[in-house]
Amino acid sequence: MTDMNWERWARGSGIGFVVFLIVGFMLFGDAPKVDASGSEVATFYGDHSGRILTAVPIIGIGFVLFLWFAGAIANALRESGQGRLAATTLALAGALVGLQFVVQALGATLAFNVAEAGDEGVLQAVNSLSWSADAFSSFLVAGVTLAATMGLWRAAIVPQWFGWLGLAATVLIALRGTAWASDGFWSPSGGYLYVSLVAGLGWVIVTSVLLFRAAPAVGRPPETVSARPA
Repeated sequence: MTDMNWERWARGSGIGFVVFLIVGFMLFGDAPKVDASGSEVATFYGDHSGRILTAVPIIGIGFVLFLWFAGAIANALRESGQGRLAATTLALAGALVGLQFVVQALGATLAFNVAEAGDEGVLQAVNSLSWSADAFSSFLVAGVTLAATMGLWRAAIVPQWFGWLGLAATVLIALRGTAWASDGFWSPSGGYLYVSLVAGLGWVIVTSVLLFRAAPAVGRPPETVSARPA
């Protein structure tokens, strides 16, 4: 493959991220809510440990693909003269992936044997910490979405409508970071989680497709004309 082929596939890796994330979340299952009791946490992670420990690496691979996708966006922005937004996008994406790895590590820790052997108060605290970290990461997701959207929009790499789509997605994602009710729709594990997921994953899919299609085509190098003797 040429360098240009690699760049095109890097831009399309956002689709892979979405696929791995959805598969991983489906395997993980419906985790205990933020207000779940310690016994509920122990029952869930104890009964489904094998499934959870399969899901966590799949989700991890998905976030590696997301980081690769963010790198492709940053590369496109740098080449278009949007260096500041390129650096911002990559930095926020790195912070997001790091925080999400912590969230997944907490789930894997509970699934090993901590949930069955641990104190119920500790289990409840770890479960709440996992949900709180996930909700707080919404600000990082919104930051990536905003920086990438503004950079791609200013560089005219994407259509004009994409800018408004990205701004709407940013607002919907950021609002989840304010969902701190103890239970119900506006809690970290409540129904608004799915609104922000649809907004975020939808933005990734649209961005990945547009960048894949906008990637420069692979061209043949110009032929060298040799001079003939007179």
